[in-house]
Amino acid sequence: MGLLLAFPFLYPLSRSFFRGDASTVRPEWGATSGLARAQSTTARQSVDQVAQSPSFDPQPDLPRPDLIVPSTEVSPARAQEDWRLILHAPGAQMEAFRLLVGAGGRLSVHPDKQVLVAPSGPNVQFWDLEGASLIETRRIDPSDDDTLFTSARYSPDGRYIAFGSPYGPMKVLRLADDVLVPISTDRSINGDRIAFHPDGQRFVAIGERTPEGRNIPNAHWVDLQSGEARPLVPDEVKVVDAVVSDDGKYIAIAETQAISIHDTASLDQQMRSPLAEKPTYVVASPDGNWIVGLTGGTVRTWSSETGQFVQEANLDTGLEPVMAIDRFDDSNRYCVLTSKGKILIWDRDTGSTRFVGHHESAYCIRAIPGESGVVTVGFNNGSRLWPMPRPQTNSEPTAESQLAWSLVTVSADGSKMAAVGQYVHVWNVSDGKCLTAFEPRTRHIKDVCLSPDGSLIALVGQELKTEVWSVTQGHPVADYFDPDGENRWPGTIDRRSNCVRFSEDGRQLMVAEQDALRSYDVHSRQRLTELAKVSRKAGTVLISMIQAMDTDSQSGRIALAHTGRIVVWDPDDERALKTVETRGPLDAEHPGVFFLTTVNE
Repeated sequence: MGLLLAFPFLYPLSRSFFRGDASTVRPEWGATSGLARAQSTTARQSVDQVAQSPSFDPQPDLPRPDLIVPSTEVSPARAQEDWRLILHAPGAQMEAFRLLVGAGGRLSVHPDKQVLVAPSGPNVQFWDLEGASLIETRRIDPSDDDTLFTSARYSPDGRYIAFGSPYGPMKVLRLADDVLVPISTDRSINGDRIAFHPDGQRFVAIGERTPEGRNIPNAHWVDLQSGEARPLVPDEVKVVDAVVSDDGKYIAIAETQAISIHDTASLDQQMRSPLAEKPTYVVASPDGNWIVGLTGGTVRTWSSETGQFVQEANLDTGLEPVMAIDRFDDSNRYCVLTSKGKILIWDRDTGSTRFVGHHESAYCIRAIPGESGVVTVGFNNGSRLWPMPRPQTNSEPTAESQLAWSLVTVSADGSKMAAVGQYVHVWNVSDGKCLTAFEPRTRHIKDVCLSPDGSLIALVGQELKTEVWSVTQGHPVADYFDPDGENRWPGTIDRRSNCVRFSEDGRQLMVAEQDALRSYDVHSRQRLTELAKVSRKAGTVLISMIQAMDTDSQSGRIALAHTGRIVVWDPDDERALKTVETRGPLDAEHPGVFFLTTVNE
């Protein structure tokens, strides 16, 4: 059996309860549609020999952007962290963007160099922005394998990197000697958002965890020279974001319904002004005022003198809550990210706005030094590098420029690459040509998988609806729907979970739910195996809280990542062959469990 490796992932806490037995899955596109039975194909033969469903609807003629990447740059899915993909979409308003699969979290860009730092579980990645390539990956704290980091921030002088973790504690790395700087505090500051003082020796960290385990969104002022940390507001005040002024004299704290200004010398509150709507982000302005993003879809200027919003110099994004804002160097220009993934460049002096593109499910945006572009981060497929848009008279996006992708996968043989957003696109990696483009029927796709030879693509989406499409023909070939899908997949889960895989020969499809694993014959659509929460054979609990899966190409055995453990299953006997306990929680940004076929044990 191949050596089993598990990559850490952190599962969002859920209080939902699941049913014991799996419900029957019904094929939506007709179980008696005359689909061919499974034939004796090999792994290298195309499995795309399935009769078309009679309910097939012609797909619209969608834009087919080119994939610009040498074949040597694309690796199979189990080597995600080394991907460097370059996509070029059609349309005059969308320039080519580069996709760094594996770089995620609330990342940061070096103030003077084209270097990006991205947290990845217990590790940190350094990326070359000019070459869109991974420089190195290192462990943040060699003595701590359990703490998982989701945010990183360079100091203004580039000497330090502060790392935040949703469950704490945060760490500060001094780059000169690769030493972690101690922070003395009676609480575990997690640093979900971090803003440095201009001197690079102090910063404000947002979010903390009390010893009782309660998460309180607070604000702490951290001094690296003394190693001390002080809370800025009482525990009952919930903090959304904070930033330090350009001159380093003041801290602006955005609360759930107010903005308060604190003096950095005494840390005393200078003023506090209530707000009519909830802020989402606050950024310092060169003139001493504060730029505030709001849930109502506007970016407004808050005056430090009057304690009120000014009437002019505002940005209206159109009822889309503002997700993130960042400022370009020392200028008065800002990059803005909305909840719908729209990326805007706002010049506050002139009031002009330019559209860059869309990044579906993005939650973080960073300005690249020199105003050369921006970086956006999505929940599923890492970071994208966008060049600055050319001057244009119309800021509205064209239909072609609204293409967005939130999930990316590569076939096992490396020949095909697929990206999923509102539409599904599949490219031939060798020449970069788009093979097919279609709109899936299922929304909110959670996972995607290409068959080993790239001829089929499987999508799992809302309520665990599973679709299988032909890549070469662009037709749907199978569709399954679990009527209890909502119960099996709580709505509180907003991260990707690896839940669909093809067998090595491409003839079987496996779908992992929260409390059941089902395998199907791709051609006949018959359910072949079901491992449910309660085993009908043994009467004991077998599977619960599945987070990721993989299959062994030689034995057909299945590896399932549960909460706190990895289990290797024999699908024929419905029994566990091996159980591996994991150390601590695992990483939500890059979940995965993989067999290595080159090493035996």
